[in-house]
Amino acid sequence: MNISYKFFSSHVCRICHRSINWEPKSPVSIASASRLYSGSPSPKNSKSEDNRSKEKWWSISNEWKIITTIGIGIASWFVNAKQDRIHSRKQMKMNLVSSQLKELYGPLYGNRIVAETSYRAAMKEYGGLRNYLEQARKERDAEMIKRWRSYVWTVLYPLDEEAVDIICKHAHLIAEKDFPEEFDTFLKHIARMRFVMEQWKNEKGNLESTKEFTEDDFLEDTNSSGIGGSKSMINHLQLKCKHLRKQQQEYVEDISVDNLTLGMLNKIKI
Repeated sequence: MNISYKFFSSHVCRICHRSINWEPKSPVSIASASRLYSGSPSPKNSKSEDNRSKEKWWSISNEWKIITTIGIGIASWFVNAKQDRIHSRKQMKMNLVSSQLKELYGPLYGNRIVAETSYRAAMKEYGGLRNYLEQARKERDAEMIKRWRSYVWTVLYPLDEEAVDIICKHAHLIAEKDFPEEFDTFLKHIARMRFVMEQWKNEKGNLESTKEFTEDDFLEDTNSSGIGGSKSMINHLQLKCKHLRKQQQEYVEDISVDNLTLGMLNKIKI
């Protein structure tokens, strides 16, 4: 009885001593147990889920970047194409205006200025052709008639023919829808003058000498076309040149701005 009691007592003491002096083998196991008990995820599972979340977000972000880049590229292409068409139309209009100035209105205006200046310089002393011819008729001054006809033949008529040539060759550059009245009047004057000048010729095709003159040679109708319009022609050409130069300058400025815009758009690439 005493032996059994002693054995039991010593055994209980050893168990209690172990219980009192027990230390956990691994602190991780306690934390793991705590998490398992509380239902919290382990660090490995949490890290894995974070990685998956980041990968998913990265994938979505890249997709949107690609879509946005393609969208910007397509939009810039359409804008660039539209700008190119507008630029081309402006360039064509500017080229037309430049051709009108260079080939038609500019040369014709210069031609008419020279012709008008020459005429006024010759007739300044007499106040105009009508007064000149009237004085020649009254004084029966055949030399005055001859000087006038020679002046027309060598100075004014070549300028008129040059003007007709400019109009005929470049009529497609006329700015108006209808043929200008000023041009029509001028061409009628030239046609009439050609008929009149045929009467100045002798049988050899040269200008008649004063000895061959008759009473009709002193009349205004045999020395002039009787058709005016030189001033209105010059005014018309002056206004046209001014208007076309203004248009040309506007197109030059617009095209310069367009070139800058196109340069910026061309830098936008997919």
